[in-house]
Amino acid sequence: MSKFLNIPITRTDLNENEIKSILEPLRTGWLVQGPKVKEFEDSWSSFTGSKHSIAVTSCTSAMHLSLAALGFGPGDEAIVPAFTWISTANIVEHLGGVVKFCDIDLSTFNLDINKLESLITAKTKAIIPVHLFGFPADMEKINQLAKDNNLLIIEDAACALGAKYKGKLCGTIGDIGCFSFHPRKTITTGEGGMIVCNDEKTANKCRILR
Repeated sequence: MSKFLNIPITRTDLNENEIKSILEPLRTGWLVQGPKVKEFEDSWSSFTGSKHSIAVTSCTSAMHLSLAALGFGPGDEAIVPAFTWISTANIVEHLGGVVKFCDIDLSTFNLDINKLESLITAKTKAIIPVHLFGFPADMEKINQLAKDNNLLIIEDAACALGAKYKGKLCGTIGDIGCFSFHPRKTITTGEGGMIVCNDEKTANKCRILR
């Protein structure tokens, strides 16, 4: 009988200073939000160059709140890559919207720009490009299509922390960018995510919905 070896996708390695930093807010009584979260948000804004950073429970939550804050709702359509983590499509369904799957370019595993425009209809409200495996989507062409058709862009940058597209950090190129801090990502908060944007009204709506 053959034996199967269970190899984890990742194993988090925490040093003593990191463990102490986790205990510190617990001892102060700040179990949610609080000064440490604000410090993290400010640091994230500094790193990304974004005016607003809103910490949330996951990248799924980040994308869900982002779409909701931008007014996406029942009957609206969103274009999503046909190859991505399920959350990218689920958030559209959760808000009563319609997912329009776009084929991917097999050389990048990102949205196939040549097939994107044909999916745009009068009901299309958003494009959700995914920078899959940290490889940037073709944001210049996606932004142009969005501009020409008055569409929103929510970047799924869950795997793209630090990745750049033509000198710009992924997650800072569309209307809103969403990041993940799941343990298998570059940095982790256990579970966690972040919304970044430059529009104050949108940021405030995300904070209220959070």
